[in-house]
Amino acid sequence: MKIKEGFVTRKIADTIVAVPTGELVNEFQGMIKLTDVAKFVWDLLQEDITIDNLANAFAQKYELDIKEAKTEVEKFVNKLKSIHVVEE
Repeated sequence: MKIKEGFVTRKIADTIVAVPTGELVNEFQGMIKLTDVAKFVWDLLQEDITIDNLANAFAQKYELDIKEAKTEVEKFVNKLKSIHVVEE
């Protein structure tokens, strides 16, 4: 799975946002506010990656138990899926 083509991220003041560009603006109107942690996962999702690989990278980066990391990654990815930002 990966983030759909056409999103860009920007840091505005202390806030990181992802916004659609080009034709994607017609499909997704608005922006997504990202924490630093969410931005880490978002960046990994720029390339096709599995939940297990995301969880492993997340666990290593933030020194978490793999089970906890996988739970957190799945929550975030499911939110992105619910707003049709991720393609499988």
